Amino acid sequence: MTGTFHHRQERLRREAEAELRDRLLPSWQHRVLQRFAVEHGSGWYPLLNQFAPHTPANRPDAVLVGPQGVLVVLLRDAEPEWEDTRAAFVWTAELLAGASTEAGAVTEAVARTVVVHPADHRGRKGHSGEHLAITEAELDRVLRHGERLLEPAEALSIARHLDCRTFDLSPIMWHPRRIPQQRKPGQATGSGLFEVPDLRRERVDRALERPFRDWRIFLDDTQLGAVRRRYSGPARITGPAGTGKSVLALHRLAYLSRRTTGKLLFTTHLRTLPQIAAEQFRSLAPHLVQRIEFTHLHAWARDFLDQRGRAADVDEQQVEQAFEAVWQRAELTAPLRGFRNSRSYWKDEINRVIKGRGISALETYQHVPRKGRGRPLPAELRARVWQFYCEYERELSERDAFDHNDVLMRALSELDRRPLPRQYAAVVVDEVQDLTLIGLRLVHAISGDGPDQLLLVGDGQQQVYPGGWRLSEAGISLQGRGEILRRNYRNRAAILQQAGELDAINRFDDLDGGPTVTLRSALPVLRGGNVVHWQGEDQEEALIAALRELDEDTDTAILTRTNGAAQHWDQVLREAGFTVRALDRWNGRTSGPIHIGTVHRAKGTEFRAVFLPDERTRSHDHRDEIEAANRHRLVARTRARDHLWIATLTG
Repeated sequence: MTGTFHHRQERLRREAEAELRDRLLPSWQHRVLQRFAVEHGSGWYPLLNQFAPHTPANRPDAVLVGPQGVLVVLLRDAEPEWEDTRAAFVWTAELLAGASTEAGAVTEAVARTVVVHPADHRGRKGHSGEHLAITEAELDRVLRHGERLLEPAEALSIARHLDCRTFDLSPIMWHPRRIPQQRKPGQATGSGLFEVPDLRRERVDRALERPFRDWRIFLDDTQLGAVRRRYSGPARITGPAGTGKSVLALHRLAYLSRRTTGKLLFTTHLRTLPQIAAEQFRSLAPHLVQRIEFTHLHAWARDFLDQRGRAADVDEQQVEQAFEAVWQRAELTAPLRGFRNSRSYWKDEINRVIKGRGISALETYQHVPRKGRGRPLPAELRARVWQFYCEYERELSERDAFDHNDVLMRALSELDRRPLPRQYAAVVVDEVQDLTLIGLRLVHAISGDGPDQLLLVGDGQQQVYPGGWRLSEAGISLQGRGEILRRNYRNRAAILQQAGELDAINRFDDLDGGPTVTLRSALPVLRGGNVVHWQGEDQEEALIAALRELDEDTDTAILTRTNGAAQHWDQVLREAGFTVRALDRWNGRTSGPIHIGTVHRAKGTEFRAVFLPDERTRSHDHRDEIEAANRHRLVARTRARDHLWIATLTG
């Protein structure tokens, strides 16, 4: 038997050598491709890029389909750029779209990128955030070992699919028995593409027929690759509103919880979002929910300090009184009022720029960037602000009070002194763009830099709190690890178009200068949608009438800019006979009544219908106010899936 096996291998090797003879490939690449061809006898179906050895840097030199899945192979003398390995993967993943087997639709989860180097390569090997790097002597790692993902018939079906999808890839040592396919309408002859059923559309349509609660945890098959990808350090998920960032993060938590021991943490700056996320996760994986700790960051820090005997509770009334006591000192605040007569503006300056960044000296504050804060602040005014800050700190001390920044800074200091005895298996931070720099440093200290330890989820266009920072300021390096989502699954096309018209400027630098994808460039998955623009004098009557015209008012929200407006509409709807619930008391568990709350409380939520009454607020005079208002409007409009009602008062 052994002799027969080796004889067959040698015959396959000679046939492969003859088939590759005309390729002017380096000798080591010849050897690798011959090995790939020989593995056809073990169930692998190799396809070679017709441009090899002059394959574009962002394309694979070969693609192999076999028992261990789909291998996107780059043959490289030196380590490739991560952008090139990612582009090669995405190109192959897009070719896989539409492939199906008896088990269902094929997703990019079966694919991975492998960079093969010559045997004498001395550079980095092993897993990185984007690929596995090996030498030609280590091919057994991907061809013989690892989890079996595909049955023989499935592998052949996928290989044939790839062969039909493009002429860039040509089979080596196997014959696809290509059958001419009917062209798509308007498709040029000879494109190499063929008509496939719109499997994504079918699956989305089926999901839309299920209860809205189930829709909130819908994950497209094409996103499974991001759920299961291995990251060698901190990673990110970014993309415009509605692209499934938070849902993908929850699915990833479920995936990691099955493959690790110990607790996992989901946290964010927002108080209500962890409760809603916990309910979504309970629907997704009820047997795993006890493994995940869902809490907002300030609550985590407070509980951590309690455990260490360093209690730091926040008395909101004392904090407000401390700030007000300083604000009323005319001799101190007159220059600040002359520059910007806004109490909230200067409170944000202290909370988000000075204390939020952990600045401890005037010299540092004089040079710190104030992105998104409007007009530049002259040095002499910065000195005045610093004096205001010092007086505020003195007032807090006299009251023996802490504000929220103090709690985060004390927790960070305690972690520096004595780290956690047992690290979390993974930490997910949602709405990361609204954290302060101190908050970001804290989650980094909680998670560390290990593989799959920290996942940041955010979108600068949805930033609702002022201030900004760069990841490098918190000591976090992504090195290209992460996902940029572009397909919008939340909003029907008409609503997406309406929200995309807003000039919501991203002042967040999209997490240290990564590619920026705005809502305008997002690709709608859901068709249709209804947008109503109402204008008139009696919006209470109009809104109530519009609510009664809905097929059903469950999973409906009325969103406002201020708490006062939310309280007003709560009273109006109750008097009209509607059952309502304050959004800040909703935990995501039930759908019945109409939800009413501010845009800030609506972060991380979605509803079938959203109503946006006009609040007759003052006009915005400053650039940062205009930008913030547009970001708030974008957040509000993108909470709606099917129906959006926008009011404008006249007269």
